[in-house]
Amino acid sequence: MNDRFFQLKAGLYGTGAFGRFIIEALAQSEVIRVSALASRTPQRASAAAAQHGISRVHQTFEQLITDPDLDVIILATPPAEHGPQTLAALGADKHVFVEKPMATTLEFAERVIDAASARTLVVAVDYPMLYTPLVEAVTLFAKSQLVGPLLRISVESIASSQGLDDSHWFWNKEISGGIFVEHGVHFFDWCGRIAGDAQRVVALTCSSGPLGPLARDASKVREDRVFAAVEHVQGAIASYYHAFVTQPQMERTRSVLSFESVDLILDGWIPNLLRLHGQGAAVGTTTIRRMMGRSVASVPDASAGFIFDAGPKQVLYASAVRAAIEDMARSIREPGYIARDDVRRALPSLQVAVAAREAARIGRSVNLTSAKISALP
Repeated sequence: MNDRFFQLKAGLYGTGAFGRFIIEALAQSEVIRVSALASRTPQRASAAAAQHGISRVHQTFEQLITDPDLDVIILATPPAEHGPQTLAALGADKHVFVEKPMATTLEFAERVIDAASARTLVVAVDYPMLYTPLVEAVTLFAKSQLVGPLLRISVESIASSQGLDDSHWFWNKEISGGIFVEHGVHFFDWCGRIAGDAQRVVALTCSSGPLGPLARDASKVREDRVFAAVEHVQGAIASYYHAFVTQPQMERTRSVLSFESVDLILDGWIPNLLRLHGQGAAVGTTTIRRMMGRSVASVPDASAGFIFDAGPKQVLYASAVRAAIEDMARSIREPGYIARDDVRRALPSLQVAVAAREAARIGRSVNLTSAKISALP
């Protein structure tokens, strides 16, 4: 049998909620499976292994990446660990699938890209939106220029802060990179691939208050609301507002792509609903329907004509994460194929995120060509 039909074997490092989600998402994959686990807390890895029927548990990260039976290392760890751990796995001759962001600085990101290239290994970043049916269709629609060029993108995300108490690493920029880097990269990525190359970023941040006795340390401030505006070379202007301030039942994300005659309105941080508004909606609806798979339902709506419904968010999310990892697997099996989530294609989103973080810090716009590569979180 040709090797391309064998399942690749992955070792997962990090068995928290997202790590377990990855195990479940890949349980249905015929392309790649999780064969070994490790965690900073070995007991957690053992519990996950027992729950999911995984026979091999390593006590350390070093043991995991040097396991000769593994093809891929999957990293589900805090952001500041991504760069060093990816470099270590590459040094052990393993391909890597890393949770976003790929790193918290451009310096580490570029080292990862160089190391992967030197060793002819694949590194991919967990950008699941690229593999969701509505984002795929919206991307094709925008590229068609049927209704003219893209004018504007607006993303507004009101997210839950449940579980993110003052001691959580999320608020520590030295670990998370801050909201622009830890979270915003998702949107800088898929929106940026539609809008084209970015050239200038302005940004603001707001804090709900300092984290107790750590108030004098700027990296420990609870910076829970951020805004960035991005100017793109081809003329589009995009704005992004992210706030971690509400409860799970009140979470909402809306992304609007505006053209001269129509707005495409996506709901959900994993977009699962799409409607069109404006004089070009009728033509746009007919066209975009042809760009979607049959799994997306067309639901009649009195105000929008139709709403496109891609299904439950969690089902979409699992399917998209699986597709992202399988796309990476394809690039491992097929030399010359570059996955959508390849680290080289993911780099521009981190460049925008780091520029936004810097623009907010210094209080003025940052040109991407002059952004400080070595800027610390």
